[in-house]
Amino acid sequence: MSRDIDNIASSSSFDNPQTSETDRMSSLLRSILTNRCPRCRTGRLFLEKNPYRWRTMQDMPNACETCGQDFVIEPGFFFGSTYVSYALNVAWLIPTFLVARFVLGFEYSAFLIGMCGLLPLLVPLIFRVSRSIWIHMFVKYDPGSGSKKSRT
Repeated sequence: MSRDIDNIASSSSFDNPQTSETDRMSSLLRSILTNRCPRCRTGRLFLEKNPYRWRTMQDMPNACETCGQDFVIEPGFFFGSTYVSYALNVAWLIPTFLVARFVLGFEYSAFLIGMCGLLPLLVPLIFRVSRSIWIHMFVKYDPGSGSKKSRT
């Protein structure tokens, strides 16, 4: 398994100076959306893969199993992800409302009923993506970290 990790780290697009900014942003976005470690981009941020297991949806390891990056950076670190969660909710609710109301002609009550049904389905996904975005804002990517298990 460590050989696979070494191959991933050594074949990283960030090692190549010819890598475009688009490839770098694509790698970052993929890491955020798949809830990967921000440092090595291979380790998982959450213990349970299924975000809809309500009892374990927020359980995270203390550190990355691949590179050793500490996920418990400080007490209350992920409190800031609530602001990211709020922004994500606003970012999808406002355009959805505008399209539903003015393009599709839905009434306010129909929109509210629809959102009350849809929001509980999106909460686990938004929760995890918010935490992923938050930790990616503070932990720098290190392409060589997948092959070593040292703590930053």
